[in-house]
Amino acid sequence: MKKTVLILSLMVSFNANAWEPCGTDAEGNTANCEYQIIDGTLTIRGVGNNGNIGSWSNDTGILAPWRGKNVENVVIENSIKDLGQMGFVYIKSQNPITIPNSITTIGSNAFFAADTSEIIIPDSVTDISSTAFNWSSIKKIDIPDSVKILGGLRGTNLVDVVVPDSVERIRDIAFSYCINLQSLTIGENTQINQIFDFYDEERSENLENLKIYCTGDTKKCDANLEAAGYGELKSIKATTKQVNGVTYVYDNKGKLVTTSGKRKEKRIYSIEEASLVSKKTGNTFKLRYK
Repeated sequence: MKKTVLILSLMVSFNANAWEPCGTDAEGNTANCEYQIIDGTLTIRGVGNNGNIGSWSNDTGILAPWRGKNVENVVIENSIKDLGQMGFVYIKSQNPITIPNSITTIGSNAFFAADTSEIIIPDSVTDISSTAFNWSSIKKIDIPDSVKILGGLRGTNLVDVVVPDSVERIRDIAFSYCINLQSLTIGENTQINQIFDFYDEERSENLENLKIYCTGDTKKCDANLEAAGYGELKSIKATTKQVNGVTYVYDNKGKLVTTSGKRKEKRIYSIEEASLVSKKTGNTFKLRYK
């Protein structure tokens, strides 16, 4: 009897950790992925040459298989090549969600209303759809230089956003209802339109206190704002410097206003980094651990 109980116990333990197929999505296609949830951590990996999470839908009630389950953290493996649509709607993650560098496009509603403080975007991503992160709780996002088209940030908790010069266009309504947004750093050649409006509806409530920092010619930035219908917003000349993977943004008085990006592995600030972020005392400054 003891041997039988032991065998059953091992079988239950094994099945609890087994990978499960993602199944058939809302379009009737088999999602090329499998997943498991262990101790609240959802891990998803691709199956075959094109790991696809699938396209899911609230309208049909055909939801991603992990939806509604006890998920506290999310791990997406590099074998996933396509995030699909609505795969991580309302997902919860106590740690930042890292998108693997196998991804080039973040699709519609991929992380709609995701409950996490940060989503880390790799250098492989070039296009962020208009609804990718809408209404998620993210407070910080670092946009890599690889991104050409930016969108999907409506209704987020973002405070400071640095748009790299690589971004050719910001999609309409990208920053509408971002009521916590305090600063937006942008280049002179990035195309903008109704980035703070919800099409013809009421504007975001935060435009009065919003600061626009321009990394190029402020006259060109102001002309872009005017053409987009935001003539009341005047840009502030900004300069940037990139050191050790981080972009530092300074206003026209040389004050550090925000940073973007992740430091490369390093235990302490270099002398150059310390000079960028620390107040000088005479000819010295402190090196800080991070």
